Amino acid sequence: MKYESLGKELIGLLGLKGSPVAVKLAKTPADIPQGYQKMSEKHRHCQFVQDARLKGTIGYATKAEHLCRGGAAVMGIEPSPELLADGTTYQKLGNFKTVEGAIDTVSAIPKTGEQFYASVYAPLEKAEFEPDVVVIVATPRQVLRLSQAYLYATGGRFAADYSGIQSLCADAVVAVRERGVPNVTLGCNGSRKYSGIAEDEVIFGVPIKDLEKIVEALKTFKEKWG
Repeated sequence: MKYESLGKELIGLLGLKGSPVAVKLAKTPADIPQGYQKMSEKHRHCQFVQDARLKGTIGYATKAEHLCRGGAAVMGIEPSPELLADGTTYQKLGNFKTVEGAIDTVSAIPKTGEQFYASVYAPLEKAEFEPDVVVIVATPRQVLRLSQAYLYATGGRFAADYSGIQSLCADAVVAVRERGVPNVTLGCNGSRKYSGIAEDEVIFGVPIKDLEKIVEALKTFKEKWG
């Protein structure tokens, strides 16, 4: 499998619990990797990520399999529900004091401008497709190493962009896919409640193009720091 060594090296070098997760947004049914089956249960995107990470689940989810319409909408799998698009839902849930604040936040959430048929998931070491993004659920110390590894070759600063809502979908997948740079997000109420993101875990999303250099930097860190 194409990414078997990268996935296994990441797990070993960082001591990850579970696998990095390969995520792809498929335009049409023809873009689904051969042999991949539709998810047998309806779940939220964050749950599909966790199932791939912790259970080794491989498959794809169309609009019909996505329970969280907000997550499916930012990924272009279905239109955004009006109550989410105008901020009303989040203001009623207590995320924001005013509707205006909710609208400002929702309008700034990363969204793809394209339409997609499905989202595809696999543990990275078992992925038989080129991911748009690799989602890594990890401890803060592990994400520190990932951030340092990303900056190793060129230096600079790492900028994390999140608002505490739509984290694994908008922040960890769409923002990374659209911008072409990694992002760190702290999860959201939904992902921690429904998918079991633990209190001591945060999320690192990275474009597949950057992963090899990150692994090489992690190897250097291991040699220098143990």
